[in-house]
Parts: sequence; C-alpha cells; structure tokens
Amino acid sequence: MSSDALKGRSILVVEEEPHVACGLADGFRRAGAKVFAADKLRDARYLAEHPALSAAVLNLRIGDDTTAGVCRRLAHLGVPFMLLTRHDASEACKRWPEAPVLSKPADSALVVDTVARLVH
Repeated sequence: MSSDALKGRSILVVEEEPHVACGLADGFRRAGAKVFAADKLRDARYLAEHPALSAAVLNLRIGDDTTAGVCRRLAHLGVPFMLLTRHDASEACKRWPEAPVLSKPADSALVVDTVARLVH
C-alpha cells in the first residue's frame, strides 16, 4: 500500500485498551493521518459525526456494550470502517460484510495498512 494513502486523512480509533489505542494512534500518525480517539461509546458516537472523517477502526466491544450503533452511523454517513476484536465477530460480519475484521492482538502496521486500503 502506498505510504501516502493516509496522508492528510482523519481516522477515528475507538479502543478502550490504552496500549492498543496508543499503538494504533502512533501508526496512523506515522502514516500522516490525524487521529480522533475514543475509549467510551459516548465519545465514539460524538466523533463519528465529524465531517472530516476518512475512516475508522472500532473495537467491537467497549465495556459491556458493542459499537454496533457507531458502526450503523458510520455506514449511514458513508465512512468506511474496520473492526478489531477479541470476540466473535460473525454477527458483525453479516451486518457489515464490507468491513474488514482483524482479531486482537493485531499488529498496528497491519491495521494501518487495512485502513489505507479502505480509503484508497
């Protein structure tokens, strides 16, 4: 994938595990992207409305809830997204077949490359 694919793009990262969120944010910043980060659903729903969003990476579960509402909103807005999870993603794959799914732990470079493919 071209190293310029994410340059100037805005990426939403919805992740509650600080070390995972930091690794992803660092990877996207190195690729030239601006990062919006949320570790709570309330913040994720708010940031999903940002008009400059190019793509998003969402943990399938935040706390005891799922990010399905955020996924629905992003899909409605036409913002491509991918899912990153330790949980069974079969239901999410049925709902959003166009959304790539990676299992945790996933290398941040692979996540960045997957998002770059979504926006290219």
